[in-house]
This record gives sequence, structure tokens and C-alpha cells, in this order.
Amino acid sequence: MISASRLAHSFQNLARYLETPKAHREDLVRVAWMEGRNVLSDENLSIAAREMDIVASSNIRAKRPVLHMSISWAPEDDPSRNQMTEVAERVLKKLNLQDHQTMLVAHGDEHYAHLHTMVNRIHPVTRRPQSLGLYYRDVQEILRKAEREMGFRETPGHYYQLPDQSPPDRRESLSKRAHKATQSRGEIPFQVLVRETAEADFDVASSWEDLHARLHKHGLQLIPSGSGLVVTDQHEYAKCSSVAKNASLRKLEARFGESWRDADEISMTTQIQKLQKIKVAELSPAAKRTVVKQFTQLDIKGIDLKAKLGQAIYNSLKTLSHDEKQRSELGL
Repeated sequence: MISASRLAHSFQNLARYLETPKAHREDLVRVAWMEGRNVLSDENLSIAAREMDIVASSNIRAKRPVLHMSISWAPEDDPSRNQMTEVAERVLKKLNLQDHQTMLVAHGDEHYAHLHTMVNRIHPVTRRPQSLGLYYRDVQEILRKAEREMGFRETPGHYYQLPDQSPPDRRESLSKRAHKATQSRGEIPFQVLVRETAEADFDVASSWEDLHARLHKHGLQLIPSGSGLVVTDQHEYAKCSSVAKNASLRKLEARFGESWRDADEISMTTQIQKLQKIKVAELSPAAKRTVVKQFTQLDIKGIDLKAKLGQAIYNSLKTLSHDEKQRSELGL
């Protein structure tokens, strides 16, 4: 079993999502069955959502009172309704939400069994919100134990494994978007394509410059995102940690012995080093035009190019740039 969850603002929006058939699946049963816990009416999601709104409105400091959680079984599993509700109730009890308003909603429009929970984090009596903290481990603990007890396919999680289980390889975990593309459109996820193309490059690269050059050959680029790195082809993105085992920002910095350096910075440093070695008097006319172009592009980037090149070299290249500009204007 796997679980996904998020905190939200609106019970009514969630109720509409749980009831509304998916596009192109109108012929399938959206809501197979539903049950309520600690609500007056469990036969109508909209009415149950209004009940929850009334309780939640008594605590204006709770900005996201809705806990939306889904629990999905493997396609080969065939859980009974009692088994599905029992698993959900165990999870709610583990999170100290067993006394809170809850709607359990089972969907019938996928090829696997899955159950949604709409839970009000505000207690119906005390009007205090239940703090969840880092609850993913608690949820996975319940799912792992229930799988083994009920005979379902075992799916060890990243946060919890039974004593004889190994944690899954994070590279094998697809993002929600990638998983949907695989399931609904039969597409190969971008992270899988990058893994097949460039995983070895991450393993053998000896520096940031080397890694950038290797990825460039595949039409790929490495850029920072949040506290980590992603690989992109300018259209799609994949976390580096999902592509190669030792490709996280922290591990790459440790291996290369220096902090993150992007391709533009490395390219700029290389160009400056080349300009420092140039002897203007020995350049051919074509080489002069190339040098002037490089110098001009660097000079307009707002960096202190004079300090990096040294005043003498900078002035020499500035004069060459001025001369080349006059020659161009004269058509020479």
C-alpha cells in the first residue's frame, strides 16, 4: 500500500473533487461507497463538508484544517470494504484523529483499489487543531504492518520498513506527475530517460566542469532548484537524486571538493583565463574579431572585468575593441 496526503483550506473543494467524475471516465463509478466518522450525516459529502466547516470556523487560527489522505492498494490486491476501513481507522488512531470528523470515500474509477479520507483537524469538542508534525513515518508504519497481517503486497517505504525489509531505492520513486504520465498516457518518465542516458556521467565526472560538459553532449543542463539540483532539457525536469545514486548536491560537492558551480560561471572563468593569455600584437584579423566579441560579451555582464583581467590587459582589449568597431563602421 502507498499513501499520499496534503493539508488544504476547503472541505467543499475537496468534496467536489471526490464526487466529480474524471474526464473521459464518466462511464465508471466515481464513488463506490463512503462512510462517516463523528459526523451527523455520512450520506452526502457536501453536507458532511458543511458540518466540518462549522467546526473549523470556531478556530480562526487554523489556516489549513483539512487533511486529505489517500491509501492505494497494489493492482493485484483485492481488499474488502472492511479491510479498507480498518486500515484507514488504524492510521487515524495512530495520528490521534480517531475522534475527529472524517469521511471515508472509496473510488471505483481506477484499476486498483484506493480510499480517500477527508478529515477535520479541528476537534469537534475542544475546537483545538491536531498537530501532525512529520507524520509520514507513522502512516508508513501502519501500512507496513497491515500489509503483512492482511496478506497484501508489501511495499517498504522510505520512512519505515519492517525488520527484514530494505528501504527502496529513491531513484525508482516516480514523482506524482511522472507516475500519472506512465499510468494514463504510457509515456516514459523524463527521469527514467535521463537515468538511462546520463547516469554513468554522474558516476564518472571528476568536476563540475566535467559534469556540465558531459550533460551538454546529451542536450541536458544542470541547474539549482530549492536546496538541490535538477536536470533539464529546457522542457522537463528531474531531481538529480532520482537519476543517479550519488548525484545529490551534497554528495557531488563532497566528491568534487568544491561548492556548486554552474555552467555559465565555469564558462566565464575559462574565457577570462584565455583572455589573460592573449597577445594582441600576434593576433590575425579574424582572431581579433573573435577576441573582441568574447571581451564585449563579458564586459556587458556587469562583472568587474578590469579587476579579473588586470588593468593593463583590460585597457589593451578595450582599445582593440574600439579599433575593431571603427574598422567595422568604415567597412574594412
